[in-house]
Amino acid sequence: MTERIGKLTRLALLLALAVVIHTAESLLPVTVVWFRFGFANIVGLATLYLFGFKDAFLLTLGRILLGSLVTGLFGSPAFLLSLAGGVASMLAMGLVHRYCSRIFSEIGISIIGAVVHNLTQLALAYLIIIRNEAIFLIIPLMILAAAATGFINGLAARFFVAHFRRVSPAAL
Repeated sequence: MTERIGKLTRLALLLALAVVIHTAESLLPVTVVWFRFGFANIVGLATLYLFGFKDAFLLTLGRILLGSLVTGLFGSPAFLLSLAGGVASMLAMGLVHRYCSRIFSEIGISIIGAVVHNLTQLALAYLIIIRNEAIFLIIPLMILAAAATGFINGLAARFFVAHFRRVSPAAL
């Protein structure tokens, strides 16, 4: 019973951290083409490595739902884009982590997740908002941005996981 409570406590703290990062990032000005760094995904990727896919997927859903409630975007097109991108990227990262973890490190998995996230959002933006094929001209820019942020976030997740395991080895 104590191990379960400890795990739930750690996951709750990770969720709180992810929501705070998600909310703080939403306060930053939007840069080029809806671009955000996705720093909250560091917590999701770390959770994937520390606790597994199910917990990481639920953390990602919780972060997006709670974060959208805090920012007032729940139910908006921005919420739908965030939800679709988050779900698709976590599914992709979970699959790659499970079947290709010998090939891809945290950084590679993060880059894959970021690319899937951006392409999913772009496809959904086309379907529900823009309806102009010209939107797909920014795919190279989106992939480049995803590679850069995926690299940074994957590196940060690697350090986060190493630190978490060092300070709390018995809990994992």
